[in-house]
Amino acid sequence: MVKSTDKSADKRTPGTVPYRSGRPGRLPATESSRITRQITVFSISVGIILILAKLIVFRESGSIGILSSLVHSSLDLIAGLSTYFAVRYAARPPDQTYRFGRGKAEGFSAVLQVCIIILAAVHLLEEAATRVETPHAIEQSGYAIAVMVFAILLTAWLLIAQTWAIKSTGSLAVRGDRAHYIADMSANIAVIAGILLSTYTSFIRADALVGIGIALWLFYTAFNVARLAWNQLMDQELPDRERELVRELALQDKRINRIHNLRTRASGPHVHIQMQVDLDDDLTLNEAHEIIVAAEKRMMEAYPAADILIHPHPAGCDHFHGNAIFHQSSPHEH
Repeated sequence: MVKSTDKSADKRTPGTVPYRSGRPGRLPATESSRITRQITVFSISVGIILILAKLIVFRESGSIGILSSLVHSSLDLIAGLSTYFAVRYAARPPDQTYRFGRGKAEGFSAVLQVCIIILAAVHLLEEAATRVETPHAIEQSGYAIAVMVFAILLTAWLLIAQTWAIKSTGSLAVRGDRAHYIADMSANIAVIAGILLSTYTSFIRADALVGIGIALWLFYTAFNVARLAWNQLMDQELPDRERELVRELALQDKRINRIHNLRTRASGPHVHIQMQVDLDDDLTLNEAHEIIVAAEKRMMEAYPAADILIHPHPAGCDHFHGNAIFHQSSPHEH
């Protein structure tokens, strides 16, 4: 199991809200990369074991429910491989070509996962519909149930580890991978119910109907993963509680009169923070620079993987730099 070694999540700085984990930028990029690398290797290993076990039991039982679960596990493995490469590429440091880093690789990995999920769900619906029309009895049902129970226990172990990794890093790619496995474990439980109904009752189509239910669940999973990927690829603002923390960290220095035009976004393990701060007009350039550097240091303690840009602004001046269409202050900034 991967568990965060970061102790800062429980610390408080006077005058601020708690430093919460589970958000991008809260760990140094190297530490976040280490955790995500470990969890993706674990995910791939679990995926291979589940595929082999379900393939064997499907050949013995012919259960459409087992087949649907096998398809789901195959998707999990593909998603795990995608995540494996995405988190490694996203963690590479910025360079002359990619000044903002490569963090959005995690979002593109999630988009790939969504496409694969939808294709598999359509195929599974077709297969299950055929079995509803021409149902058949399931063989080796006891063996099939035993394998599915094993799959549930193994998946639960992985989900616990992935939850710790997400709480530590806030990784979008790992979050998408976990969504796959949550759906997979739910599908395994449904498959067991379908096998029991088909074997021990007259409801022989139960197994195929479970396959249809799992396909619909896959569509729902795809929607959730797509929503997460969309938010990051479209540079959605950080949650309000994170933005409030940034404001409070900046305003700890009483020489900063107010902040405005605060803009934030997540990109893989990194976050980008920009703002303008109002300073007294009579400050020297060196004094203003000292205030800005100190504010950056406070924010870096909370967001070690952050890229921070602060523009000092004379309090008595009405002119704002840059394009006016991007100056959308929130109510907290007035």
